[in-house]
Amino acid sequence: MNFGLGSRVRLASLPCLVAVLVTGLQVAGHAESFGDSARAVTRLCERFSHWDENRDGTVEVDRLSPLGVPRAATTALRGTVLVLVEDRLLSSGPELPDLREELDGYAVQLAADGWNVLCVAARVYAGPRHQDGRTLLALRRFFTAVKHRVPSFSGAVLVGSFPEAYLVRQYNWRQHNPFTINAGTSREKVFSEPVHLIRSRAEPVATRCELVLADLDGRWDRAYFEKPTALPSAIAVYGTEERPAGGPTGDYELGSDTFEDFFFVNDGRYSLTMRQDGQIDFRALPTENRECSPRDLRLPNPMARPDICVSRINPRGVALRPKTDVRGTAGEGLLGADGLPQSVTFASKEERPRWTAVWEPDPALERRLIIEFLRRDRRYRRGEFAAACKPASISTEFGSSLEEFRTAFPAWRDFSEEGYDIDGREATVVAAIEWLRRPALLRAFKAHSSPWGSDFFPTEDVTQIERAVGGRAWSWQEGEAVLTPGLKHSTSRLDFAVYRSLYENHALPDAANLFIHTGCESIAPPGAHNRPYSAPEYGSWQGAEALMFYCNGLALIGRAKVFYDEPREFAAQLGKGRTWGEAWRHYFEIEARAASEDEVGGGIGRKRAYFWSPLGDWTICLPGAAM
Repeated sequence: MNFGLGSRVRLASLPCLVAVLVTGLQVAGHAESFGDSARAVTRLCERFSHWDENRDGTVEVDRLSPLGVPRAATTALRGTVLVLVEDRLLSSGPELPDLREELDGYAVQLAADGWNVLCVAARVYAGPRHQDGRTLLALRRFFTAVKHRVPSFSGAVLVGSFPEAYLVRQYNWRQHNPFTINAGTSREKVFSEPVHLIRSRAEPVATRCELVLADLDGRWDRAYFEKPTALPSAIAVYGTEERPAGGPTGDYELGSDTFEDFFFVNDGRYSLTMRQDGQIDFRALPTENRECSPRDLRLPNPMARPDICVSRINPRGVALRPKTDVRGTAGEGLLGADGLPQSVTFASKEERPRWTAVWEPDPALERRLIIEFLRRDRRYRRGEFAAACKPASISTEFGSSLEEFRTAFPAWRDFSEEGYDIDGREATVVAAIEWLRRPALLRAFKAHSSPWGSDFFPTEDVTQIERAVGGRAWSWQEGEAVLTPGLKHSTSRLDFAVYRSLYENHALPDAANLFIHTGCESIAPPGAHNRPYSAPEYGSWQGAEALMFYCNGLALIGRAKVFYDEPREFAAQLGKGRTWGEAWRHYFEIEARAASEDEVGGGIGRKRAYFWSPLGDWTICLPGAAM
């Protein structure tokens, strides 16, 4: 069997190559030999090479081939893992660090933790066409075939840039509150007192959704739309009469919203008839749960569930360097001779760039961040960060998680060190930075957020922030015709600028962090609404990934939607020895077995688990947890 990379294929529209690590073990009632698993995956690689998912002439998966040396588990076997590595990251160059040695070291450490490992190289579509979901379905089909041939297949870790699922959901939302319909038009009508209404409108609920790739028996192929598609919306108002099924009304608003390259969860089916008297007859229809498998439909709360774990190690959107072509009037660049940020003067305000527009992709830094991640991962598994094994919680207004952590881990039952539990108005930007500088392992990170960062109570004195990050700001602030190093744009937010400054100043302890991040849209990639994953702007300044890669992260769980939930029993599952990914999957199981909508945040929250996805290494467990 040949596990070499072989010759590289160069296709302009298919520049994304991947490597996959695969394992095997003996599961209850089914013996799998490592050799049989490896041979099965090799045959599947041949089958799925040049794979055109919808036979339209565009190849979604161009090539799959074994790569590297298989690694057998050296301890009790746990499961099967696929680790996909974008082969762009494996090419050699004078300024590009080589990942191969680190990947092999990672595989060896996985083997020591009970995983057998096999590498596979692949090329998937990364061209200009916005068809991320289509490519994702092709990868999912490969995963499904692997699961069929290797029943112990437990999940995938994706290293590098890969297509992601964009999820849109429509729901017949029954409300009772003041409302305005047709705002800003001649038909505007304001209801200042509460009225009963049904609102049915599609909205993005997860611009990053690993469920689609991880749910191997769901019917996501039926839910995918590649081309721009208009989804109709309706609001029917019924005044003081509650009409949960709908009915005729003269107070209504109709419209539509257009999305492209998305998966549609239609929980808002309805029929609508225009009547001769000018009213509409709006009727809410039963939910079909079309994305669900027959097995899922039998659940008390029918919803799709992940069959495997999936997470990503992808710093591409935050691996940025100051632009080398930005020059001041004296020829000065953004970085001085010492390699540190400096002031740049321009001829006029009009010629001065915006402070956020002075960054460009840095392929060398991207690889370095991955290498540092993999080394940190290995050191963590070897127990080198034992002294930093502490819980920590910071929350602006959502309550502390420290008691939950103490309950889940008996070793932390009496933990009460100062500075590890910050709540309420004490959670300022400076306090949050100091909190990150205290060595800890499991961190609850609870603040209003966006795709670019998280909001904390302001610290008006910028010099305090700059001292807290180590004294040198790796960001710029705007003057009339000058850019000056500084963090005045981060007085109320932790974002790429703060995290990068901490990283460059070596201001953080030598430790590893696992983040439970409950901020809204914390993991949402900027640009996901209208750009393919391969676009240079996709994911730029992504807040959660900046936190993870620049602040010693190994894993992060976060939400890609504006909502209000937390993944229930997540810490408790970690305390039982479950992996990060298994704790994520457990949240779906809890929600799916809810006896009533009240248990899951009402009908609007019935599938709220869909909004959550893990980043980093899902195979991570906490040391000392019960097995």
